[in-house]
Amino acid sequence: MNQIDVLDDAINVNGHLLTFPLSQDELEGALGEPRLDADETHGKHIRYIYDELGLVFEGSPAYLSNLKKKKAYRDSDHFIISLTLFVTGDDRFSFGRTMPDKRYAGDLTYFGGRIDPGKICWVAGGSYEHQYRDAQGKNAKGHVTGMIGGSSESPVYDGDSFCRDVILTFAPERPKSTENYTVAVPDEECLTFDNFNFKLAVVNELMYKQEVLKPYFDIYDYMAFKKAHWNLESDKNIKAAVDFFKALPVPARLAGLVTSIDMDGSDEIYMNIAPEWDGEDDRFDIDKLSAAELRQFPNLRKMTLFAGDSQLVKLRKICDPLGIEIDH
Repeated sequence: MNQIDVLDDAINVNGHLLTFPLSQDELEGALGEPRLDADETHGKHIRYIYDELGLVFEGSPAYLSNLKKKKAYRDSDHFIISLTLFVTGDDRFSFGRTMPDKRYAGDLTYFGGRIDPGKICWVAGGSYEHQYRDAQGKNAKGHVTGMIGGSSESPVYDGDSFCRDVILTFAPERPKSTENYTVAVPDEECLTFDNFNFKLAVVNELMYKQEVLKPYFDIYDYMAFKKAHWNLESDKNIKAAVDFFKALPVPARLAGLVTSIDMDGSDEIYMNIAPEWDGEDDRFDIDKLSAAELRQFPNLRKMTLFAGDSQLVKLRKICDPLGIEIDH
C-alpha cells in the first residue's frame, strides 16, 4: 500500500521526502529511473512516468521564469512542479498523453491528515488548498494545491485508499519583501572599481554567495519597491537594475572576505539584471582590470572569469604579479 503525504512545499512518497521544485536526479535518487515522455509542442514539457506506482511527475524549463517570480527558483535543473496520481483509470487527467501502466493504490494525506470533502471547492472544478498553522501559530496556506477528479457526490476515501485522480501542483506565494532599496553612501571607506563587470562579480560574491552586502537585490521586489512595471520577460539588461548596481556602494571592510571569484552564467546577479539571459553572449565579460582595484582585495587568490583567450593573456599580465591565478 502506497502512502503520499503532502507538506507545505514538499511531498513524502513512501518515506522519500521530495521538495519542490524537483530535479530529475532527485526523483531518480528517491524513486528510481522513470519512463520519460517529452512534448516539444509548447516548450519542452517532460513527464516522468512511474508505471508501477501509477504516478506521473511533470516539469518544464518554461516554468523557471515563474519560479523566479515566486522566489522559488533553485537552479536550471529544478523545474518539476507537479505530480498526478492516476487512481481510477480515467484518462481525463492525462490530457491525451501517455498514462502509467498501473493505477495508484494507496492513501493521500495533507500534513498527516485526510482531505475534508467539505473543503474541496467544486466551483473551481474540484480544487483543494490546505490551511494550517505555521510555526508562529498563524494561519497559512500550503504551497501544494490539488485538482481533484470526480464529482462532489463521489467518495474521496474508501477504507485505507484514496479513490480520486488528483494533480498536485507546487504553487507558492511570493513572500513579501522587507528590503529597503534606497541607496545611501555609508559613512565609511568604500571600494572603487574601474571595471563595472568586475564590480558585478564582486557584488555577486558578497551579496548572493556570502550574503554580507545589503540590500539583497531581487528585481521583482525592486520593481514593487519602485512601484514600476518593467518588462522582465526579456534577455536584455534591465536598465533600472544596472543603475542600481552602478550606484551601490561596497564597503572596503568587506574586501578581505573575497578570496576567490567564480563567474557563472547562472549567478543570481545576472538573473536579476537580465532575467531571461541565456549566458550565450559576452555582455558580462571582463576585458580589462587595473592593479589598483585588485589591490583592494588582499586575500583574493583565484578567479574564474568570463573572458576570451586573448583577453585572458592581457589580464594575466595584471594578475600574475599580484599572486592572483585566473582562468575561464
